[in-house]
Amino acid sequence: MKKLIILFIFSYSFLNANPSPIPLLYGSEDLLKKEETIFSPEKKKESKDKIPVMWGGSSLTQEERTINGIPMKVFILGGGAYIMHKSIKLSAREIEIIGEDALVGNLKGQVVVEDFQNGVTLTAAKGIYNKMAGTVSLENHPVLLQKKDGKVVKIQCESIVRYLEEAKTNLAGKVVVTSEEFQVFGEDAVFSEKDDRMDLSGEPFLFSENRFLIGQTLTYFVKEGSIQLEGDATIYQVSYENKKDKEKDTSTKERVVTLFTGKTLTHQNKGKETVTSMNGDAFMYRKTSEFRANTLESRRNNKDIKATGNVSYLDKENGYRMEGGLLSYDKDKGYSYLTESPRIVFLDKKELSEKGQLTAVFLERFDERFETVARGDVQVETQSATATGEFATYYEIKDELVLEGNPTLVKDSTKVSAGKIILFPKSDRAYLTDGLKVIPNGEKK
Repeated sequence: MKKLIILFIFSYSFLNANPSPIPLLYGSEDLLKKEETIFSPEKKKESKDKIPVMWGGSSLTQEERTINGIPMKVFILGGGAYIMHKSIKLSAREIEIIGEDALVGNLKGQVVVEDFQNGVTLTAAKGIYNKMAGTVSLENHPVLLQKKDGKVVKIQCESIVRYLEEAKTNLAGKVVVTSEEFQVFGEDAVFSEKDDRMDLSGEPFLFSENRFLIGQTLTYFVKEGSIQLEGDATIYQVSYENKKDKEKDTSTKERVVTLFTGKTLTHQNKGKETVTSMNGDAFMYRKTSEFRANTLESRRNNKDIKATGNVSYLDKENGYRMEGGLLSYDKDKGYSYLTESPRIVFLDKKELSEKGQLTAVFLERFDERFETVARGDVQVETQSATATGEFATYYEIKDELVLEGNPTLVKDSTKVSAGKIILFPKSDRAYLTDGLKVIPNGEKK
């Protein structure tokens, strides 16, 4: 086969705005180019603008080959070889170009694809450029690096197909995404810079500081730094929190493990504020407590929590369960507010069996004092008595419930009233003070 080695240096006037030390070689624009006539100037212009192609290098070897039964010219570029696909530059130590139209380019050694417009750089050991498909396929552990709006994202995998004009990348095989906040591991991913999102399938999992997340699919919005985890989403988290000793009135740091599950997890960055929500059978488990709701939303790094729909909070240490339709919690203030048919269920600490309950219009809990206040139409049921009042305070440490506001108590068919009724729900005891009065049957107080 005849070979011709040419060393070439030339320039064109329109390149003066972007001078390059690398000489350029131009190819025609259309794979199936036919002779154009003067009657189709618009068609020719449209074809030319569709995919402007140029390539170059410091050395060129030209060959004649038969590929799939068709005689083709093959150009082998070396020494800073590159192909320009519109504004996207593909470079390698050596590039083998098939056809004058650059139908295919085999990139060998130190492959770099630079998409300046989208801030993306891809590197690999080898790749294949396909002009008609508008793609470059990279193998041998390629890497995608995006630098945009101050954020850096690095993606590693086994193979990449980059759709050059769509700014879309298919990544396959052991995908690893690394950002400043976390690492994501999955089997396959699709990254679209125009939509600013990355979709990972194959039960991907995510690592961040003291946190592990897993689900069936994961969507990462790069610019926002937001995450959506679908399908049995699970968070495993380790934190260190202040543990207050109720008797000694001292605090110590305690390692706390939290398991958080649900159908869909969403983590959004809204400026300086972050919002994390679990939707669909949200369940949070700790050694000392359990939390359930239809939807659980957290702000300010779990300092503001809002739970809606079938809310249930189980405190194993203090032996009670709070239930209702809407719960809000401010960690800085140590304050909880529960409404929509709220109730407290009093439990045996060892067996967690029910010993009684309290219902009201709304409930408030104060962490520092280990107290819960019930207001509005308070009704209390113990194992042997029922009581009513306008408001009540439950002291968790002493298991003492003080019922006030025209309180009454019914036990063994006897109804009594007093200025204050003190109940011990778990031990089923009661004290009545301040004006004890027995109310005859049928008489209203």
